[in-house]
Amino acid sequence: MLHFSCDICGQHLRDQRYVVRMEVYPAFDAEDFSEEDLEADHLQEISESIQKMETTGDFDLDDVESKRLRFDLCSQCRQKFLKDPLGREALRWLNFSEN
Repeated sequence: MLHFSCDICGQHLRDQRYVVRMEVYPAFDAEDFSEEDLEADHLQEISESIQKMETTGDFDLDDVESKRLRFDLCSQCRQKFLKDPLGREALRWLNFSEN
């Protein structure tokens, strides 16, 4: 039998639980392409990037893959999440004095 707990407060979830699903991915705007983009030699650019990575040993790429997240919440944490899904209100409490 599966046991669930709230991913925010840790409370054991019995009968009632809420699932939050989020997906984060890079935005793509087709309007941002120009004629120059379409005419560019992308294979040449890729080849140059590979050669640079092999030479420098720097294989870090921009984080461009999509991420899917899933959270189980109790009813109280669900209400808090719906009021402030990005946690902006919580950041306001962290204002430090200018002493």
